[in-house]
Amino acid sequence: MGKLKIFYDGKCHLCYREVYHYAKLDHNNQLQLVDISDSKFSAKDFKLSDHEVQLHLHVQNEQGQFFKGVDAFIEIWKRLPQYNFLIPIFNNKLLKPGWKFAYNIFAKHIRPKLPKRNCADGACSINHPSA
Repeated sequence: MGKLKIFYDGKCHLCYREVYHYAKLDHNNQLQLVDISDSKFSAKDFKLSDHEVQLHLHVQNEQGQFFKGVDAFIEIWKRLPQYNFLIPIFNNKLLKPGWKFAYNIFAKHIRPKLPKRNCADGACSINHPSA
């Protein structure tokens, strides 16, 4: 059975913390974390652009379909029962355009200014529980 691949920026403190939080809640082993800051990562291997994968959170579902931004979070939350309550709020057809607008403001203007993690070899692994 496939897993939901989450493409996250391991150098971003906030991104790392959020994805690590989801990983701790993944009791059914449904998530596969892919650190886009890893020197071995190539967006082209997944038919993604470097710019887009750096700008927005991306996930790839078990069927190979990609989702980004708000839709990526919804896909993550579908696999974590603790977050199922957020799906109707963020997937509401009246509210979703506002959520997408707010996410894009965050992605373009706020996230680039957030502090970065110091990664010794240029890659930041999710397997460091003390980080």
